[in-house]
Amino acid sequence: MMARFFLIWMISLNALGANLVLTFGELKVIFAKVDGIYVNRSCKNKKCEAFQKYIQFSKKSLPRDLLLGGKNPAAVRCKELMGGEVIIGRDRDGHEQSVCQFRDGSYLI
Repeated sequence: MMARFFLIWMISLNALGANLVLTFGELKVIFAKVDGIYVNRSCKNKKCEAFQKYIQFSKKSLPRDLLLGGKNPAAVRCKELMGGEVIIGRDRDGHEQSVCQFRDGSYLI
């Protein structure tokens, strides 16, 4: 019964378009759009590491040498500038999405 309620709740959130739900193995993370970026829903107060690092580093240019070999600029920004870890999640349709995870458990897309 509880699993059925949870599934209906997740579908209704996605139908509203207000949130994005990604799974990382058994972990489900709900993302919300805050000031034009997606962060995990508990980060909406803007006090998490993900939001603070985004504010601090989003406008900084990446050195060209870090992008050699066709590296993903978002992944390089996450790892090299923000100190996060790139992880891969899946949406409800099975599509992959890379996400930057921080030490405090916050996430940034």
